[in-house]
Amino acid sequence: MNGRTAAILLSGLLVACAQSQPQEATAPPAPPPAPASAAVPAPATDAGPVGHIVSIRGARCGDLLRLAPDDRAAATMFYIGYQASRFRASTIDVALIPSIEAQALTYCEENPDRPVVQAFAEAYSEARR
Repeated sequence: MNGRTAAILLSGLLVACAQSQPQEATAPPAPPPAPASAAVPAPATDAGPVGHIVSIRGARCGDLLRLAPDDRAAATMFYIGYQASRFRASTIDVALIPSIEAQALTYCEENPDRPVVQAFAEAYSEARR
């Protein structure tokens, strides 16, 4: 990952991590009423994306390792941003991101039952030295 891409992804992640009020989803327009002679009930409409709640501090390393590569990369960026927030960092050296990721993933491979947040806390702390 080059530095410019990492900087863009990290800035987007940090913005996304900022505490803000969630935007309300707009509901699709209601379908037109069925004719009175219709005896067959209308099929259920798609309710939209299904929520998937993940415990930030409870997710396990084994779960992270089982993610698809794109999802693992997104989770990695999230956890790096999460650690930066915990340390109240106002800057980050984007050149360190690949190292933090590699250290955390190595930790997870060696400790699949440990929390992901612990892997990134140790990797982030090590990178700050």
